[in-house]
Amino acid sequence: MPGEVHHNLGLLTPDFVRNFLPGRRLQPEKFVGHEHPETNAMHSGAVKHVERDKRFHQSTFFKEITPEISNIIKPVFREQNIPRAWFAAHLIAELMIDRILIKQEPNLIARFYAELEQTRPEIIDAYLMSFNIEMTQEFNKRLQRFCELRYLMQYVHNPAFAFSLSRIYMYAGVSQEWTEQQNLGVQSVLDEAESLIFVNMPRLMEDMI
Repeated sequence: MPGEVHHNLGLLTPDFVRNFLPGRRLQPEKFVGHEHPETNAMHSGAVKHVERDKRFHQSTFFKEITPEISNIIKPVFREQNIPRAWFAAHLIAELMIDRILIKQEPNLIARFYAELEQTRPEIIDAYLMSFNIEMTQEFNKRLQRFCELRYLMQYVHNPAFAFSLSRIYMYAGVSQEWTEQQNLGVQSVLDEAESLIFVNMPRLMEDMI
């Protein structure tokens, strides 16, 4: 259904705006409503994203698991001269959940991309323009590329996961893109971090109920 796929896109739009359009941020609280039902559905998804994100970062799971991940990765980050291990621990705590869910339910990620491909550029344009974000062509271009690459499907592999972390570091201005040696160092601790998060996933489910 059009409303459903645009709602699901809305769940990702705050992150997509930040990643696709550097320097821009979505502020859902400034939305005043729109004549298109699909645009309003997209907004309801964006609001839900903000609420869930806040709840996740305030959860006992996140507050306790992040320092534990930091302890796992600190020696490698020190050895490889990668700054802000705490920042990487934060990212790993979030992204590794996606990786675990993809491994458990491979069909979910296929449906995820199929739904994104059903969204309509004019609905996306209308929603972004309601926040005076005029770079709609760039956003849609990046979204199309995101769908074509199917990159999230590669999260289950350590090289792709580490590469994603490296790109986030670069886009956030924390460091240059990691060297091959740095990348290999980070890869060496990812399985241990995944195992830690996996055994603690029931705690996350309890926190998010």
